[in-house]
Amino acid sequence: MAFYENKIEHYGGALVLFQRNLSVAVPNAKQHRQPTWYMRLKIGGRKGYITRSTKLTVYEDAYEYAKSELLRLQHASKLGHTLDDYTFEKHWADWFERNKKNGVWTESRQYWHEKYAARYFKPYFTNKDGNSIRLNEVTPTLAAAYWDWRIAYWSSEEGQRLQSYNPKRRGAKTRTTHNAKKAPAVKTLLMEQSALNQIFYDAFQRGRMQQVFKIKAPTKSKTPTRRAGFDADEYATLTRYLRSYRDCVGVFADKRLNAWHKLQRQQMYYFVLFLANSGLRVGEAREMIWADVTFDVDIEDTDSRIAEVRVSKATKKGQARFVQTQPSANQTLKRWREVSPHNKTNDLVWFGQIDAETRIPKQFVDLNRGFQIFLKRVPYQEREDGLLFDRDGDKRSLYSLRHTYATLRLEKGDVSVYDLAMNMGCKVQQIENHYSHLVPKQRRHEITKTKRKVQTVEVIEEIEDAFVVEALKRFRRGELSETALLEIMKADS
Repeated sequence: MAFYENKIEHYGGALVLFQRNLSVAVPNAKQHRQPTWYMRLKIGGRKGYITRSTKLTVYEDAYEYAKSELLRLQHASKLGHTLDDYTFEKHWADWFERNKKNGVWTESRQYWHEKYAARYFKPYFTNKDGNSIRLNEVTPTLAAAYWDWRIAYWSSEEGQRLQSYNPKRRGAKTRTTHNAKKAPAVKTLLMEQSALNQIFYDAFQRGRMQQVFKIKAPTKSKTPTRRAGFDADEYATLTRYLRSYRDCVGVFADKRLNAWHKLQRQQMYYFVLFLANSGLRVGEAREMIWADVTFDVDIEDTDSRIAEVRVSKATKKGQARFVQTQPSANQTLKRWREVSPHNKTNDLVWFGQIDAETRIPKQFVDLNRGFQIFLKRVPYQEREDGLLFDRDGDKRSLYSLRHTYATLRLEKGDVSVYDLAMNMGCKVQQIENHYSHLVPKQRRHEITKTKRKVQTVEVIEEIEDAFVVEALKRFRRGELSETALLEIMKADS
């Protein structure tokens, strides 16, 4: 009999320990390892048996383990939890497929989950034998230790080996992964925290884990940080050298460039100017097609014309919105459409390589790397890295242009925090957190008029009209000037 050997029953047959005859089960093997003990468990209210290996060769150890599993599964059955033995990897695969089918994520978010699970989550939640750890073996202590492992990953032996040679890059021009940051950013850790907590809570909801807990990523500081943007002088230098980059002259002269490279340089020029004058996220701009752009929109009481851009709901916020650009962005888009070979209504505004079969351009994968190389080459105040870093040593990226847009708009003082947040697709609190140092400049006139402000507030307190009360609330939040509030008061009276 190949299946049961040395069979021992406990608790009236609810727990059975046995071994397998390896000479019968694997007759062609020349030698056999020491046989392990298996357990067969009968759980009340469940049809059939649960048969698993204890992975132990000593009977006494196997008995203690099997007894604890019997008690655990009996308790789980009473609570209505699943008795299937889910591993972290098995549950992750199920969780990932369900979210993908339900359309919860954008394509870029789906890509992120897949890559981060393969690189970090699955390798960490794995036993020494290479098998994925069981969910019920994931304790709060084990989960919390993930952060130490994660932060030190690229300094570890495995991380350094991957940096020197990445087998997934076979056939590529370079085989290294030296662009991986040794110390992950706080934002990156917070994204991983969110993903892991979702995974564990989903497992608990489906009865695959018998305890629920939340893990918290370490943060350097809870104080909101100022974003790395460009001040007025730096931005003027940036735009000046962008023209040299576009035209391949001066420090950016290069006779080796082919037609495609020259076109990409022109696209970078127009793309940077557009981001700085629209405040769009890079991911939102990637999704743009020409049908999303309305040119020459009139602005009331001015001679200026702007472009209105419809942001797809497939982007970060998950809902469509209309962005009002600066007048210069209107001209930038019109000029780029004249230059671009892909300017039909449903063509991508910003594109990457052309598909070899369909000859249709794909979305660009990453313009950030090229932008940072450009910034490093821009001569500025004899800095070794040009404009790549700000005065605090923070590295700039394409996202810095969004912060530049917000900074320049607030410094001019002609837009409220509320309107700016609405146009940028973020919360007012985010604007206040990251750009609070600019608000005093914007409201300098109102701040200095303390006496009149006190008198105005005393009068307003007596008014009960709902419209005026709402105006008062906005005035106190800094979203409405005192002049505008007084005009509302006069109209109401």
